[in-house]
Amino acid sequence: MVGIAAAFALLGLACSSTKSPAAGNGSGGSSGGAGGTPASRGAAGGASGGSNVSGGTAVGGGGTAGSASGGDSSIGAGGRNGTGGSSAGGSASGGSVSVGGSSGSAGGSATGGKGGSATGGSAAGGNPTGGSANGGSSSLGTGGSATGGKGGSATGGNTTGGNASGGNATGGRAAGGTGGGDTGGTGGNANGGTGGSDPFVLAWQDDFNTLDTSAWQLQNFTYDGNEAQFTPQNASVANGLLTISLTPAPSGSAKPYLGVEMRSTKTLTYGKVSASMRFASGSGVVSGLVLFYTPFPNCNWNEIDIEHLGDSSNTSQLNCQVYLGTPVPNCTTSVAPTQDPLVVNLGTNAETAFHQYDIEWTPAGVSFYIDGTLLRTWTANISLMNLPQTILLTIWASSSASWAGALTSSSAPTSAEVDWIKVYTWNK
Repeated sequence: MVGIAAAFALLGLACSSTKSPAAGNGSGGSSGGAGGTPASRGAAGGASGGSNVSGGTAVGGGGTAGSASGGDSSIGAGGRNGTGGSSAGGSASGGSVSVGGSSGSAGGSATGGKGGSATGGSAAGGNPTGGSANGGSSSLGTGGSATGGKGGSATGGNTTGGNASGGNATGGRAAGGTGGGDTGGTGGNANGGTGGSDPFVLAWQDDFNTLDTSAWQLQNFTYDGNEAQFTPQNASVANGLLTISLTPAPSGSAKPYLGVEMRSTKTLTYGKVSASMRFASGSGVVSGLVLFYTPFPNCNWNEIDIEHLGDSSNTSQLNCQVYLGTPVPNCTTSVAPTQDPLVVNLGTNAETAFHQYDIEWTPAGVSFYIDGTLLRTWTANISLMNLPQTILLTIWASSSASWAGALTSSSAPTSAEVDWIKVYTWNK
């Protein structure tokens, strides 16, 4: 490739004045896997195109970070075109046109190498059209990113800015290209990258302007270990907030407290649940955001929990539960799940302010977040966490003093609040 470029350079010397060659650069590279480091390959190759009436052509070297600049032309429709090197990290600059007439030719175009960048050509005078640039493509590991090339710019006359397309990324995120600028004409435009999109797609959300009974089922039951009877009357909506309360039960009731379990009418198999919540205070009080496989009796078991234990304002339990045995068809008694609880420090008071809690569930694992900070990723028996689950918003009283704290006369009344909830499907 260098020999061909040299031949064109000699031809250009015979036809016009000498021009300076473009400098090669080698800052490209690719990264693989999470935290991958850039890798350089080969020496930089460079070539300068010849100068003549119709513009020289230059082809960049094939090594890493090879760059190429085309020849310049001072008259006619001349220009220079540069094509970047074919190896990773190659960069290319588009051709330029300097025209004194009423109309000029289009600026050169540039295509970035793999993982590289490309800058569109520029045009001056007459009625030129700015160059265009396509961002390099990148095959990246976890967290990788790709940035599209910059569009060409145009100055003078009736000009049209360059166009830019964002880079393509596999496994990462892609940033859109930057549109070309112009003076006296129409600005360029930019299209975002096409790869590495968010794996979660919003399916539905509830801002709790009303209590939507088509979206939620309010339960009327209890279970062993729960000192509260669930009742719809302890759930209410006002001023865009859902309030779920734990209150003392009337004298003579089967349970000493009344609580809430709200179940979504829709199920989720892999996806993300985000909620802005303030959890409840009170020793022995449990309030939570839960995903649960709900057929009863439970002949199989899947459950994902964020449960706040009211005896500690800045900790919560993150738990995943699955049944390790063979599912029992038509069972009459629920199976016993295997739990994997972890109490974590949230780093903030969960009872006095709203925080965003996220559960991300894919075939690779379950991740828990608060305000965007990762708290835990669970993968131990993830292959068994594959059943459709409903979303639960709960408040109840635990009989286990060693776990949630002892219930006292000051434990209730208390409440948790939910500002909004968003449910996303997993984009496979």
